[in-house]
Amino acid sequence: MADNISIGIVNVNYVIENAPQSKKSSAKLKAKFSPQEQALAKQLDEINQLEDQKNTQEIINSEVKKNQLEREIRIRKRMRKRALEDFREELRFARNAALDIVQKEVYDAIDKVRARKGIDIIIQNYVSASKRVNITDDVLEYLQEKIKKTNRNNINKEKGNDGGFIPQ
Repeated sequence: MADNISIGIVNVNYVIENAPQSKKSSAKLKAKFSPQEQALAKQLDEINQLEDQKNTQEIINSEVKKNQLEREIRIRKRMRKRALEDFREELRFARNAALDIVQKEVYDAIDKVRARKGIDIIIQNYVSASKRVNITDDVLEYLQEKIKKTNRNNINKEKGNDGGFIPQ
């Protein structure tokens, strides 16, 4: 007689979106790219101010000054456009790299929970399943515990306590 095979299901997209590792990764990306984003916004404000200046002083200023201002605006717009493209590309690469790391952690967590529960196979794409075989919440719980442990270890390292013997 053949052994029974146990099957579990998991909603991987839900886990990735709600894992604390995803939130931590997003916060790191925001912190890293926020200064560049603010600089680009400042550049746009400066360009808008120059355009306002050109429009309000158009009647007063000479044709030469008007041409100089229009040239300055074109140069700044071109520079900002290049900077914006570079920023978007760099952000896209960073997001993809961060997503790869989170996906690997999620798949590792799924495998760990699968082994812990004695499940033979995990199915990712499914139409319908009972709560009895759905391990999505278990995987999220595992990831939450993992990040808590990582945070505790980081705090201990900052305090100079790596969990080992501390000489008195």
